[in-house]
Amino acid sequence: MKTQEPLRNELRELMTADAQGLDFLQNTLLDGLWCWDLRTPENEWVNARFWHTLSYAPAQVPTDPGAWRATLDPADLVAARQQLTRCLADPTLPYEHLGRYARRDGSTAWLRCQGLIVRDAAATPLRLVGALRDVTAETQAAATARDVAAHYRAMLNNQSVYIIKTDAFGHYTYVNDFFIERFGGDSKTIGTSSLASIVEEDHPKCLAAVRQCFAAPEVPHQVILRKPYLDSSTKSSHWEFKGLRGEQGDVVEILCVGYDVTLLVENLEKSQQLLAVTSQQNTRLQDFAYIISHNIRSHSANLTSLVQLLTAAESAEKKALFLRLLQTSTEKLAETIVNLNDIITVHRDVQQPWEARLLKEEIDKTLEALSALLRPDAMAVHVRVPADLTVTVVPAYLDSVLLNLISNAVKYRSPDRPLQLVLTAHREPGFVVLTVRDNGLGLDVVKNRSKLFGMYKTFHDNEDARGIGLFITKNQLESMLGKIDVQSQVGVGTTFTVYFYEKS
Repeated sequence: MKTQEPLRNELRELMTADAQGLDFLQNTLLDGLWCWDLRTPENEWVNARFWHTLSYAPAQVPTDPGAWRATLDPADLVAARQQLTRCLADPTLPYEHLGRYARRDGSTAWLRCQGLIVRDAAATPLRLVGALRDVTAETQAAATARDVAAHYRAMLNNQSVYIIKTDAFGHYTYVNDFFIERFGGDSKTIGTSSLASIVEEDHPKCLAAVRQCFAAPEVPHQVILRKPYLDSSTKSSHWEFKGLRGEQGDVVEILCVGYDVTLLVENLEKSQQLLAVTSQQNTRLQDFAYIISHNIRSHSANLTSLVQLLTAAESAEKKALFLRLLQTSTEKLAETIVNLNDIITVHRDVQQPWEARLLKEEIDKTLEALSALLRPDAMAVHVRVPADLTVTVVPAYLDSVLLNLISNAVKYRSPDRPLQLVLTAHREPGFVVLTVRDNGLGLDVVKNRSKLFGMYKTFHDNEDARGIGLFITKNQLESMLGKIDVQSQVGVGTTFTVYFYEKS
């Protein structure tokens, strides 16, 4: 078997006898070479290749052999000496050092030094020979990679952005720390269904966005979804879904980036409510304008005419007639003004504090107040309202609503049968719902729905019908963010459904 020893020995002898071999190695394979006399530290040598690596032209190379130390960052020079001290104390340790060197133009070069401590026969350290390699590109690339990794790590764990990924079937494959902090979960979250954490009513929106990701991969698709937080509240988040392709070009994952928009959504809802209230106020303003421009002006014109007729009347009989007509007209004007004042009171009282009231207790009080009208021999009243069911209202409005609805049932009862009045109530999302059902005269809802809650709208021939009660009831409920609906059939009866807004 041939051995490589002869060639190695020949190369060693060549390197010793001929400096060309050493020059070839140090100038071709290395980016610098220096030698330091450990017994006489001021005795140093640095090769020309070192200065070339630092962008020095031959004419610019310093004459001082120790000038190389000035190019090394002071902190790195201290570290180099500390490493040398450790290696001198422990011969088994390799001398290695990464340092920052200043180039001629002021930029930084990173040079990795691998050193050899030359010892004599007694193992006494004589020289430190350092072989240098320029690793600036590799060092900068590593630093950039670390910065990029830190940047994306910060993004993934950003304390204001949710970042998740799911597979093509909607199972979590990644969730960032902020998502877990707000919505809960742990390592067991991976692999579970992402759809399960979304409010059920929003499932169709979520699935529609996912279908868009498959239809148009790599394109962001927006959707707002609601999720329950750890504190049991429900928050709205704006999400951007993007389908990610696999090696075969198919969508294999969905990247989802989201942020909280609960306050924005709530403010939008409040704005919509405000817009609705404004629209209602415009309608009421039109009603006021109608009263002033039509009713009051009509009364005013009538009064003016009657005064003129009364002044011109010659006989006592005519004077008495016009005086009676004048009295009737002033009474009608007074009634119109009272009605207008009732409506204004609705808008004024809405600023009063809302209070929680037991609904059944308030109904019982109203029935007691109307006891003179509610003759037990002519009607039956059934109250099926839970005793602990509360509503948050302007108390005066609740009294007025109950009084109007119950008194209307009595006022418009059928002459052909005893009145049956049934009141029931329950709670549903956002509202407490009260129904007031009777078997009275009823009315044609299809024909009269548009004017049912209007001013001065009457549907029966009762002498005491003013056409103002339901108008005020509707205004009072809407001022408390509630609403009222009616179902009725002529000759069968009427059911009013009242929605009291539940303040959260």
